[in-house]
Amino acid sequence: MDSIVSSLVRTLKPYFAERLERQADGSLGIRDDELGALASCCTTGQVAAFFVLDYRLHGGDGLEAASGLAANVLRRQRPDGAFGQPYYVKRGDPETVDIAEIGAVANSLYLLHRHAGSEDAKESLIRSAEYLLTEVAAENPGAVYKNPNARHHDVLNGDMYAAHTFARAYELNGDSRFLEQTVRVFRHLIERFGKHEPDWWPYIENWDGSVAMGNSVAYQGIIVAFAHTALPLLPQELRSRWQETAEAAVRRMLASMKEGPHDGNEAPWWCRDWSNVWEIDLAFARYAHIAEAREYAEGRLKALNERLSAEGWSVFTPKGLQHDPERAPVSTTFRKAATFAGILSSMSLDESTGIGREGR
Repeated sequence: MDSIVSSLVRTLKPYFAERLERQADGSLGIRDDELGALASCCTTGQVAAFFVLDYRLHGGDGLEAASGLAANVLRRQRPDGAFGQPYYVKRGDPETVDIAEIGAVANSLYLLHRHAGSEDAKESLIRSAEYLLTEVAAENPGAVYKNPNARHHDVLNGDMYAAHTFARAYELNGDSRFLEQTVRVFRHLIERFGKHEPDWWPYIENWDGSVAMGNSVAYQGIIVAFAHTALPLLPQELRSRWQETAEAAVRRMLASMKEGPHDGNEAPWWCRDWSNVWEIDLAFARYAHIAEAREYAEGRLKALNERLSAEGWSVFTPKGLQHDPERAPVSTTFRKAATFAGILSSMSLDESTGIGREGR
């Protein structure tokens, strides 16, 4: 798979490079054309990690671009440590705050520090973890509020985004609060697995434990994918329980995807374009010892490599999203491309796993 990853990086680099913009503060921003503004902090950080991967594979100026983008993320980070979310915001309104904007970029920030020595990325990651400590749910200390306006329920993939962030921050500064909260979230998610249907986490539960929104292959994939780098930090007993849980979750995802998306396996309408939900592929890459999961993830990378050559960047254009002229897009082509770039960087640079490594 090394040659496929290298080809994907070479193909994607011009798309990102031509959108780079030097900022007045000396940092490097990157433009999201469909937003009509600089890309979100989250997607900027993901692309920064991609430039590290490009450097590792091909040399060149990737580290300079990565460092400039990491500096831009830190400069634009909110004073409270959160990242603004510009998607589906009413025109003229300020950006919202959402845990996904933190969790989705946490590993990229970690990789930027580990592989490029970025102190900006380290500071940004730790600040975001500090913010998440203020969002631990009063109703259940193993849960974390999805955003300040969503305190009335538990979004389970958001809990894992938080645990993933806590764990990566702990690796950089050894703050015991981060590790303790990571463990709490893992215990909470194990306890909720299969409570309503075998081998499923619902997308959202009410605090009384009832389902607020049902099953989601996409969000189950996020839970599995982003848990993996934290596993070496967990007590052995908890790590073993999680591996059993996650493996059952992966097998449920594989079986459900053969049916195609429907209300029973993808309740959130905005996630039904599984071809553009690369977190699913990261989850399968994490469990490459399951042959069907490994073959799916590797096949998707090969297919994307071919499609990019034939179709260009349109392969990342979101499908099936509801357009509202009064709001910013729910997602953008750049956001999907950046998410893929960040996930490809995780697959390739994470110490604990990697796409196709077991078959190399």
